Amino acid sequence: MLKKNLSIVTLLLVIGISPRVGLADARLLRTTYALDDARGYCIDIAGFGENIRLEDRLQVHTCKYGTPLGDQLFERVVGKSQLRVPEYDVCLAAGSLEPGAELFVRSCTDSPRQDWSFAWGRLTPESRPDLCVSLAGETGEIAGTPALITPVYRHQGLSLQSCEEDLEAIQSLRWSAPDERGISVADVVRHGMPEDIAGVLAALGRSFNGDIVRQTAAMYAPLAKSYESAEIEIETNVAYGPDERQQFDIHTATVRRAPEPVPSVVVFHGGGLTGGSRAATVGVANFFASLGFVGVNATYRLAPDHPWPAGARDVGAAVTWLRENVGQYGGDPEQIFVMGLSSGAFHSATYVFRPELMPPGTARPAGAILMSGPYTFDFEHPTPGEVAYFGEDPLRYADRVVVGNVTRSDIPVLFTTAEWDIERYTFAFAALLEELVVGHGVMPRYKQSLGHNHTSQLLAIGTADTGVSAELVDFIERTVGR
Repeated sequence: MLKKNLSIVTLLLVIGISPRVGLADARLLRTTYALDDARGYCIDIAGFGENIRLEDRLQVHTCKYGTPLGDQLFERVVGKSQLRVPEYDVCLAAGSLEPGAELFVRSCTDSPRQDWSFAWGRLTPESRPDLCVSLAGETGEIAGTPALITPVYRHQGLSLQSCEEDLEAIQSLRWSAPDERGISVADVVRHGMPEDIAGVLAALGRSFNGDIVRQTAAMYAPLAKSYESAEIEIETNVAYGPDERQQFDIHTATVRRAPEPVPSVVVFHGGGLTGGSRAATVGVANFFASLGFVGVNATYRLAPDHPWPAGARDVGAAVTWLRENVGQYGGDPEQIFVMGLSSGAFHSATYVFRPELMPPGTARPAGAILMSGPYTFDFEHPTPGEVAYFGEDPLRYADRVVVGNVTRSDIPVLFTTAEWDIERYTFAFAALLEELVVGHGVMPRYKQSLGHNHTSQLLAIGTADTGVSAELVDFIERTVGR
């Protein structure tokens, strides 16, 4: 029995009448219920484009809303009971008219295997109304997905089975316009922060301490990721230098294997210059890997054992190692991006804007993503971490920060700050922005992460809260010109 809360529009779609398009127009044949994919499953021809496999059995596949592909578009043949794929001029056909029969597309004929009845959500052969087109189950397997679409596509089998009320979820279909919903891409800017999280972050405001960090992390921990662990392969503890903290993990895709070399993003965690670990940035590297990039999750040496400019030199050493080796992971050595949060952003900014501090032969990045970095600080009231890293001589502080010392300004940069950042981060960004614009004639890209605090903008990456991740992906794609 159909669910009683179906809307009038949904009901019309279920019984085969579209309120949006004419019956002669090509549309998607999708599941009435979302099952394990909010985009629904659509009847689909295996392959696509030049690799279409018209002889193979049909499947159901995540509906490809917003794409120009015709391998999911069907139309009713006027005056007949056939369902035709206009892109390839073939019709939906059953392999037989018995339970368990698979479905295919074949040249349109008068065969009873191509005569279909579609009413009340059930697609059945006209001569066998007791058999329904059925999915294999309520969950699918990961399928190949074009880059930047998130989450990944899914697919599963399709066959004729006895119509059963208990199987309504996998036997109920409806028509859907190709633009019923937008394409689920990572570079759709700013949407998705859960309202309850937004309310808590706004209530916390610009306060920032260890308790707020833990509270923020606890809110984001239950959120579903836009990827699954099966999509990611990780090589751990790769050394880019002799120190035990000069290591990173390299995250690559198991599903989105691009035929051409792809951009890499090496991310550096925060930690107040004296702490932190790459455990905080695993999700960032996973997210970029799930899109088909190479995600690199790095640690670096810490103060007081390794004072200024050790952190920045570690960023340069990591990029230099990747420049020489990332090709074996599918990365393009000319498309390596550095990314840092807080103190990780400070080290990355020092590397980007002050190349004179780097050892000879240090590689140049393709771009940088700098999130809420302390590019300068209050010299009269330094924190213990700042004293540990910059030293105890206040007369040397002005020469060791980024602000006031920019010597290179031609690397593309995306700055972010959070709406609920504390003043030290926003003031430091403003000072550096003024130096770049006024002193160097460069206007970098800037994103204020609305609704976020210092920590949450990083934690949101790879979740349904795409306001931050969308901007990062768009910056990378525009920088490499893809």
